[in-house]
Amino acid sequence: MASEPGLAGMAFPLHVRRSTRAKRLRLIVRADGVECVLPPRCPERIARDFIRQHHDWLVRKYREAIAHAPAQSFWQEAGAAREVSFPLQGVPTPFFWQDTPSGRACVSYNGEGIRLTGLSLPIGAGQIELLTFAWARGWLDRRAGELLQLHAERIGVRPRQLRIKRMRTRWGSCGAMNDINLNWLLIAVPPAVLEYVVVHELCHICHRNHSAHFWTLVAEHCPEWEKARLWLKAEGGPLLHRFGVVR
Repeated sequence: MASEPGLAGMAFPLHVRRSTRAKRLRLIVRADGVECVLPPRCPERIARDFIRQHHDWLVRKYREAIAHAPAQSFWQEAGAAREVSFPLQGVPTPFFWQDTPSGRACVSYNGEGIRLTGLSLPIGAGQIELLTFAWARGWLDRRAGELLQLHAERIGVRPRQLRIKRMRTRWGSCGAMNDINLNWLLIAVPPAVLEYVVVHELCHICHRNHSAHFWTLVAEHCPEWEKARLWLKAEGGPLLHRFGVVR
């Protein structure tokens, strides 16, 4: 379950999810935001009321978590701990490694967490980055490819190819030959934001600028584009910084 729309305006990033293992409602405060974990049958209104009741305490703890957060990249964190949190599609997801040195090193997703296998300690940050990028490129290529085909037909354009790349400052680009390039970190944004970026770049095939005609076309095929753009402005910078290229 994604962030609650009825809790918009909170002074911290908030994610609400259900867990079959949860026996009671829990609040987890980290530097990347607050997570509310609900038992399977707990009504959502209970979560809303509980979070509002503890709002001031959550704000204080969130600020403390940020202040004490180590100045490390995700790759350094992953190399130092067995489990960290990865924002898969904008949702905090366990990213963990299993000590299985035999076999080919790889990253996989089992529906509940992202697993790194085939390595043993010590794990280098650069090694984790390369393995994660290889997995994420395939994962994003499938999902973005579906969106690309869908919206290309609707817009009436023909992109030559889709490429998933490392980009330090950009989320996407449209090449002179109509190649659509996407930042691999779009795996970490909400689905609506990924769709916006795909539509944005496809519209550049028609308009190689950011004119009024361009934005009108974007709005026609992605009505919620302004919300997605605001999300990128607020969350994109920290995301790019945390997952900066190691080498």
